Amino acid sequence: MKSINETLIKYVNEIGSNEKFWKSEYKNTKNAVKDIIGSNNLRQLAVLALNADCYEEFKLFMQYKTAKGNGWDSYFDKEKKERFGDVIISYLDKIYEASNKNDDEALNNISRFFGYLFWRKRVIGGKGEKSK
Repeated sequence: MKSINETLIKYVNEIGSNEKFWKSEYKNTKNAVKDIIGSNNLRQLAVLALNADCYEEFKLFMQYKTAKGNGWDSYFDKEKKERFGDVIISYLDKIYEASNKNDDEALNNISRFFGYLFWRKRVIGGKGEKSK
């Protein structure tokens, strides 16, 4: 049986493998210019997950971020019209299930997931990061 960390890394690699999405010129059909999700945004979510009181609170925050936009509403898969935020929420639901629906354990694992996703985003090259 895989450890939860292996599962989290597998999820992150699945997300990271959609190279087209991470390219700065990839645009969804809603915005003329793609809002880019920066790696710092992902790192902040790792901290926010640890500060949430329960999984449903964090999930609601992610739904808010997706509705607000700023890249979270960009199509991760244009053909299926799946928004990036919705894809992430589906992974969060899987993590919650894998954590036996225990809020504390799930939020710890979700924090680790966003930490790994932060690393993955940097490995991809930090595309979308503003140069200083």
